[in-house]
Amino acid sequence: MFVGRRMKRDLVTVPPGAALEEAARLLKAHRIHHLPVVDGERLLGIVTDTDLRNETLRAAGAPRTVGEVMTRDVVTLSPGDTIDDAMLILSRQRFGALPVVDGGRLVGIVAKADVLAALLETLDIEGIGVRLEVILPREMGEGTRLAAALGELPVDVRSLVLAPHGADQYAAFVRVGTIDAAGVRERLRGKGFTVADLSDFYEPG
Repeated sequence: MFVGRRMKRDLVTVPPGAALEEAARLLKAHRIHHLPVVDGERLLGIVTDTDLRNETLRAAGAPRTVGEVMTRDVVTLSPGDTIDDAMLILSRQRFGALPVVDGGRLVGIVAKADVLAALLETLDIEGIGVRLEVILPREMGEGTRLAAALGELPVDVRSLVLAPHGADQYAAFVRVGTIDAAGVRERLRGKGFTVADLSDFYEPG
């Protein structure tokens, strides 16, 4: 999934000469936390609500324009980057949002909420359903075998995600459109699959 699909295009921006009070007003009015600072469509920097709060604590004579307090060395994405790229940068750098630039032109912004929305869409967790965790040997043939077994079940498979599970296994996270988790679990176990239970990870004290 590409950033260009998930980014916000209706941007709120400020020029570098804008007063800090104006930037604070925009952040509050639009209920956002990040303001790209632009010259036309060219990204110059970014200013956050934290930057503005910090400036209010400074003594008299402190900077009064956005250009004086903005972050200039901005980490950006391109529309062709993936949501995976955005997720890694946001998590590792602890950013709240990333501007999206195409050929030096600001075209969007992607925030943590946008990445979360993309993840929710991928996992398809809205509506009735349960998620099961099936432990597989780390062989792609096992994933194919699981997909075939799921196709034989009288339930709708909403999503199927494979993730590493130790050095030699996969965890297959399967969401099925039913509330009968026990029934699906037993059918899969009957076909020789290992389906995790809560007791495999947690024991009440």
